[in-house]
Amino acid sequence: MSYRSNFYHSQAHAADVMQVIHTMIYDQGLKEMCNMSDLEVFTTLVSGAAHDMDHPGSNNVFETKTRSKLALLYNDAAVLENHHTASFFFLLENI
Repeated sequence: MSYRSNFYHSQAHAADVMQVIHTMIYDQGLKEMCNMSDLEVFTTLVSGAAHDMDHPGSNNVFETKTRSKLALLYNDAAVLENHHTASFFFLLENI
């Protein structure tokens, strides 16, 4: 349920985003610059992993113009962003 098998928005993409975030936080000094707590670092990394969860491989314009189930569910407003967030919260609720 977490990531579909599509060309770009995959588990590998999520891992890549987490690696970039980790580099920015630790190697580029973002933790000190923003005075990030360990909890803030953790939630930022988890957010990177979850940012494209269950991505269908299309974009918001496509979802809206085709009147997809997702567009209907999220009332054509930030369709994929709302879906990624809802998917992540659903996963957390069912751990």
